[in-house]
Amino acid sequence: MLKFHFHKYKYGKELLVDCLKLSEIAGRSLALKELHATTFYEIYFFLKGNGSILFEGSQLDFKSPSVLFLPPSRPRQWKVPATPDCRMVIFEGEFMETFLKDHLFLHRLYYFGNADSLPILPLQSKDVSLFQHLTDSIKGEISRQSFDSQHLLRAYLYQLLILLNRHYADYYALKGNLYQNTDMLQFRDLLKKHIREKQTVKEYAALLGINRNRLSQLCQEAFGKDANTIIRNELLQSCKDALLASNKTIAEISYEHNFSAPSNFVRFFKSLAKISPAAYRSAYAD
Repeated sequence: MLKFHFHKYKYGKELLVDCLKLSEIAGRSLALKELHATTFYEIYFFLKGNGSILFEGSQLDFKSPSVLFLPPSRPRQWKVPATPDCRMVIFEGEFMETFLKDHLFLHRLYYFGNADSLPILPLQSKDVSLFQHLTDSIKGEISRQSFDSQHLLRAYLYQLLILLNRHYADYYALKGNLYQNTDMLQFRDLLKKHIREKQTVKEYAALLGINRNRLSQLCQEAFGKDANTIIRNELLQSCKDALLASNKTIAEISYEHNFSAPSNFVRFFKSLAKISPAAYRSAYAD
């Protein structure tokens, strides 16, 4: 699978944020006939035009005006009849995390990690001008490149991310307490790091320094589901990513994800995805 990296020196000096029109990269992403991914965060503001994107094995349809959120390393393939009027904001995670000294900041944003809601935010016409103004500010500051531009760009991006999170939480009627729930943010971070070798509530509770019942209670409050379900969903997502992003055999992927036998892996995958690993790869990796 193709993977695109951030062009840090596009403007001469290192810069880990960019703002551009989708038409500028249409030939490198929209026209691709195969799945691809990036190593950075992407936010797409669709102002005119409709289409869909094959994202993590599911087709997501979008209608303008709307916002699409894509975290790093997630396989996708565009399906649009024509290049829509769209502005993108892309950035490396460290651009914000290092500045804020908070490695959990991007985990606090619902749209980059909430498995129960789509990574799409429909916009009302009154909201479009607000986000256009912020993206215009980012693009304008990049073109000026003053000595203090890095600070101002972080400020603009921080404001953009927070306002989008508010709108997203309101639209999907999310509780809004994830931002303050440090234990749950750490839990999500630990899942990303250890899901291939740790797959029980007991193991993650130990890493967090809390008991199993407390972990499940916090998960229920923050996500509306128990800890075991969240772990199984994260494991499934990791398996899906491995199936699409590599040519490893089903057996190799099963052992990498701590299954005792490939048959157990196939049984697990089919129980959650309602399709076998081989059929999933065949349907979405071509």
